[in-house]
Amino acid sequence: MKKTLILCAMSIFATLLLLPGCGVDDPESPAVEEMTWIKATDNAVDSTVYYVSISGDDKAAGASEEQAFRSIARAFEKIRPGGEIRILPGEYVESLALENFGARAATIRVVGWGEKPILNGQRKKPIGIFCQKSKNIVFENIIFQNYTDIGIGVAACQEVVLRDLVVRENGHAAQLTDWEIEGYGIHLEGSKNCLIEDNDVYKNGPNPKIFPDRLMGTGIDTYGNRGCTIRNNHSHDNIGGGILVEDSFDILVEGNVIDGNDLDASADEWWDGGLWLDGGGDVTVRNNTF
Repeated sequence: MKKTLILCAMSIFATLLLLPGCGVDDPESPAVEEMTWIKATDNAVDSTVYYVSISGDDKAAGASEEQAFRSIARAFEKIRPGGEIRILPGEYVESLALENFGARAATIRVVGWGEKPILNGQRKKPIGIFCQKSKNIVFENIIFQNYTDIGIGVAACQEVVLRDLVVRENGHAAQLTDWEIEGYGIHLEGSKNCLIEDNDVYKNGPNPKIFPDRLMGTGIDTYGNRGCTIRNNHSHDNIGGGILVEDSFDILVEGNVIDGNDLDASADEWWDGGLWLDGGGDVTVRNNTF
């Protein structure tokens, strides 16, 4: 199947996250070097709210709009369960890999504060935010655009919410080829009880399409998950499928609009679809519009 290599590929990413310096210092991995790697070491509950602004300063306290941090990375270095990161409007050129954030005791919220801020990969950074081995985090009201591989990705997480995001024009030229990534807007893998809701996901995937391999992207790409909901999203005009649900159990797909995607069923190994279901079980699909 199309995604049989993805889990192994993303496991490589997991290994890189667990080994300090691995990947970051690898001269043969320029795409990985573009990412800022942050591993949480303290998940004690702390309700502090941190602000990020394009006019901020990472040496500031970060606890008000007037003393905002300059980078989202700096806010993640400080945030604890129960806290909130408020990203003020503007454009942020960052690529973050996060591990071990959050606790069931209290939610971490990462929200665009006011008009949606933009995380921009400038067509060279691989992933906007990749969140792994984390729990109880909400990402809301943010734009992810121009990342070469994935707009926002979640792996081996629990109770992560992706809500009211605009995820556009990502995955156009995947650099992490060893991971078998084809180019995705939203990617959710190996996770439990997550929610993907009210997002506008469009123009993601290889551009131009890659031949002869015929790699195709996916607007909302999900694999190996349990107890997750994909609801009220608009996945459209992607190069490839609209929504993929593969090898997943107890999944609800409802109220989505899926249209205008550039599908291709000419490759021998797989097919694409507006909604592609493959493997798994207990998947409920209802009230979607194609």
